[in-house]
Amino acid sequence: MVFRLSSEMASNEIKNILDSIESLEYMSTPVINDRRQNNYCEYISLFLSHFGQERCMLVGSTKENTRLRLQENEGDFDYLVISGISIPIECLEHRKNLPCFLTINGCMLKDMFPDVELIHGKYLPSDLLSDIRPEAFKHSRNIHKIVTQMDSTHGRSTLHVSLDHKIKPGLSLVDYADPKCPELSIAQNKQKKDIGLIKQNIEKCLLRDSRENEKEILKTGIRISSLVQGWEELNLSSNSKKTIFHQAFDPLIEALTNTEDILHQTSPPDPKKTKLDSSGDCSTSGDVPSTSGLSGRLNNESHREKEVRGNDGDDQVTIQYSYKTSKDFIPVFPLKGKPKCLDEWLNRKRNWPPTDVVTDIYNSEFFVVAKPALVEPSKDIDFCLACNIGEIKLAKAMTQLQRNVILIIKALQKSSLRDYTEIVTTFHWKTIVYWVSEITETQILENRTEDNILKFLQNVLKYMVDCLDKNALQHYFVPSNLFAGKNEKETHDIILKISEIQENLLENLQNFSTRQSTHRVNVDVVSRSKIKEFQEMHSDPGENGIVESVVSLLRGFVIENREVMKRALKDVLTEAVPFLIEEVTRGRDPNDMGVNSQIIQALSRTDSLRSTLIDSAVSWLLDEMHSTEAPNVEDCTRNMFVFVMQNILTGK
Repeated sequence: MVFRLSSEMASNEIKNILDSIESLEYMSTPVINDRRQNNYCEYISLFLSHFGQERCMLVGSTKENTRLRLQENEGDFDYLVISGISIPIECLEHRKNLPCFLTINGCMLKDMFPDVELIHGKYLPSDLLSDIRPEAFKHSRNIHKIVTQMDSTHGRSTLHVSLDHKIKPGLSLVDYADPKCPELSIAQNKQKKDIGLIKQNIEKCLLRDSRENEKEILKTGIRISSLVQGWEELNLSSNSKKTIFHQAFDPLIEALTNTEDILHQTSPPDPKKTKLDSSGDCSTSGDVPSTSGLSGRLNNESHREKEVRGNDGDDQVTIQYSYKTSKDFIPVFPLKGKPKCLDEWLNRKRNWPPTDVVTDIYNSEFFVVAKPALVEPSKDIDFCLACNIGEIKLAKAMTQLQRNVILIIKALQKSSLRDYTEIVTTFHWKTIVYWVSEITETQILENRTEDNILKFLQNVLKYMVDCLDKNALQHYFVPSNLFAGKNEKETHDIILKISEIQENLLENLQNFSTRQSTHRVNVDVVSRSKIKEFQEMHSDPGENGIVESVVSLLRGFVIENREVMKRALKDVLTEAVPFLIEEVTRGRDPNDMGVNSQIIQALSRTDSLRSTLIDSAVSWLLDEMHSTEAPNVEDCTRNMFVFVMQNILTGK
């Protein structure tokens, strides 16, 4: 969903602070896609919980209900990709002057990471997280590789291009709508997918597997595809072939359904040995070349990072777009135990947040991310404390006045302060709001008047100016200077700009409103090497990147215990079907009483029918996955959902 500010709201002159807040609250109103992303994370985590402790979690401004949706930028979705391995706090070695940054003593973790080579014989390498290595992410790594795949797709009337960007703690996938960039050359480079070549790439990826696993991987892919097709038939999805799923995976599905010759083979077609790289992925010197250039894109290939991210000498290209959306994926290790200095934070005297919230945060989970220290960084071993859950709990404890001020600050960042957002980030501003809230009287925070909002906002701006002037902003949870290493010239310029805002607040807010009502060309800058990488993927007729990712994902689960897999699938479907029904019936004519609609209505009302459907679907899927016979392709593509449900409803 793209935010569109109404012309009336955009053109109105801002006469007081409440006028501005009204439009900002509208722009931050949660939408269905927010709930959708949160549900996806919960379903994935529920499924993964049956095989270990790996999880994913929606965090950041979406979860905190402070995300501004602009006409040109829907904002960021932030996801934690959580390893199943917890790091004991005894292994953390904090920096003396910046204790929020740390290294991890790997000598104490040899049982957890038996095949990991320690840096300097002592420290855990940070690329376990930044590269999402399989030693730290058994299953979620493969899911991550699929959902962060660069691609071009067509919406209802708009072309979308997704490019990934390395960020310090992870990876950002940016979706550009209606992109204009000659270097992309999408129409010229988009090649028709070669089903035969895709099939060969599938065979190449399966060379490392036993014949039994090879067959199960293929059959699993076919059956999952059939389940998706069955659901689409059930919900009468007339445009199903235009969905992103079909645009991305139809060539692979077609290749999979043409693998009956592989499934019927009794001996390997090629005795060549495979060799595994450090990530456990497969490569071979066979006759099938890799044409995508993306093999192992997120593997342990640190030598590629400079090329992907670009450097000072790297050519830059511009992309024009109508609007964009970003998804930031941050891999983390959970911590076992309380971080250093948290007791001091717990016992600090404060007016806000309430005591019960403080206790709840103290007892919550903390993480570490791979992030170089602000001063004298050691990129290969540096980690940073992450307090995402604590920040979410702080956001929930905020009054409307506090949330309003955060929205105002974000509006200023999108307008008057837009040239300084890389130096003073949203995280810095949130930290300031936390500190000012601690010393603000409760009656001010809870009494949302124009005077109180202005007073609190001016205190936040003044606090920031003081911190910039001293070049010192303390982390909210751990005593660490977040402004360490800042350039004095840069901070001086920001101070002048904030001082100007303090004197002319309404005028600056009007600038934001005017920008939202003015049509302009939106531009991003991307390294030429990133464009080249996208072109290689986009012009690959053999879909090597997608084939590798999907086969790796299927391989990870087909070897799991059948009963565990059954419980995992049943739990996820039980949780997900009600929301899927809500999705497909949203906006549908209630008088549409076709057979499929009757089935959906029955499912939405009757838990027993829903349970019967899920049991039938899971048993059908697993029985075929583990059968000794090759699946009949025609049977795989028939409408399993409708077939089963019609039998149930008619008593056959």
